[in-house]
Amino acid sequence: MTTYRVICTNQEPTSQPPQHAHIVAIGVGTTTDHYSQRFSLSQVIQMMDNGDRFYTLGPRSGKTAWVEKYYCTHCRQYHIKSAADAVEDNNLDSLPYCQI
Repeated sequence: MTTYRVICTNQEPTSQPPQHAHIVAIGVGTTTDHYSQRFSLSQVIQMMDNGDRFYTLGPRSGKTAWVEKYYCTHCRQYHIKSAADAVEDNNLDSLPYCQI
């Protein structure tokens, strides 16, 4: 089991605000400077199913939020979200976009 810090995301459709888009990839790393690895949504779901964990760390609050998978009945597939904790800066939707 490995734990990864999520530092950026890619969402689709990119023309929509984050609350209307789905995360399709994430970047992980030890600092926010640049991601060291990039994983697709399907890779993240598989890794979570195998016991790996993902989290975010708020730059201002210093608070951690664990990443959870959930089933979207509208899309009929699994997606990921950050655990609710009432802190905005550690929300997956608040992270910058991963530069490809």
